[in-house]
Amino acid sequence: MKSKPNIRCMFAGGNTPDGFVNYFGEILESNTNRIFIIKGGPGVGKSTFMKKIGQDLLDKGYDLEYFYCSSDPYSLDAVAVPELKVAIMDGTAPHVMDPRYPGAVEEIIYFGDYWNDDVLVANREYIIECTSRIKDLFNTAYSQLKEARTAYDEWKSYVKSCVDRAEYQRQADLLIRKVFKRFDVLGKESRARHYFACAITPSGIKDYTDTLLKPGMDVYPIYGGPGSGAKELLSRVAHIAEWQGFFTERSHCPIEPEDLDMVIIPELNAAVINIWEPFRSAVPEGHGINLGEGIDLSACFNEANLDEERRKALSGARERFLELLDQAISNIAQAKTVHDQLESYYISAMDFEKIEQVRQRIVQRMLKYGKGR
Repeated sequence: MKSKPNIRCMFAGGNTPDGFVNYFGEILESNTNRIFIIKGGPGVGKSTFMKKIGQDLLDKGYDLEYFYCSSDPYSLDAVAVPELKVAIMDGTAPHVMDPRYPGAVEEIIYFGDYWNDDVLVANREYIIECTSRIKDLFNTAYSQLKEARTAYDEWKSYVKSCVDRAEYQRQADLLIRKVFKRFDVLGKESRARHYFACAITPSGIKDYTDTLLKPGMDVYPIYGGPGSGAKELLSRVAHIAEWQGFFTERSHCPIEPEDLDMVIIPELNAAVINIWEPFRSAVPEGHGINLGEGIDLSACFNEANLDEERRKALSGARERFLELLDQAISNIAQAKTVHDQLESYYISAMDFEKIEQVRQRIVQRMLKYGKGR
């Protein structure tokens, strides 16, 4: 048994211009033994419950995956134990999870069995008011993120119009050859897992990429902002890996959730990462990674193709994007403040001693899947 188990951190869901986008269905990669889905209101102790379970399993030497909440980056949405093929997750809004194979794989733990209805009824008006206020703040934040995406698209269009495509293709081919030293088809079906390595949170942009890179991993950075072709290149990396039959982990971009900002190929012990502010300003340090020679796509950008008017328009679009992003973060932060108030009404109604008994039983049930270790 390893003396120091590893914790990988990420987000299963993110705040985006398309609203809340989630990949909760991919928390466990495959061949799941058991998923415990917690239902209950805010402040009922779901995150603390999962953190304690995680600590118990860490103490037993198991590697874990922590999925943090993009609306509170210090609160957990899920804990997965890959070796045991078990997970426990928050199944309440906005990441509503319902069992696909009830009883056979998933089971629901309802924390409503451990609260005092009278306490909640007494605070009914406050609970409704807080819930409504949180919804309004998130709606405003998502509207601002949608406006930010419009400014982002404008920023991107000016950059894209100045990219030297021949030089870009040369740089892209160089990177592809570094990542894929051989182009053999493995003859097996490829698989992909999706998540967010970084997210827009009440505390600003939170990035957990450093926890996802293993010691000795070859990491290839792509330096290039909107319009540089970085996302296009990451998509190409993912598709080549898929064609060859490799399993990939694909981290999505909070601003363009349909696109990627990182691809990890575990079988090649390699990762390709998009580096651009404000989401990721530098390559994560530590963990004994091997920093490969990436590419700087700014070398493909010919600013001479922009006249003064278009140069000012590009700068203005970038500034609007950053301003709207800050405004959205501010509203998400306000929503968290109201959410904290909402939690206080539920905390006072909970029987945490009974919840602790449930936690101990779940840990023992999880550990049964490791009997043959």
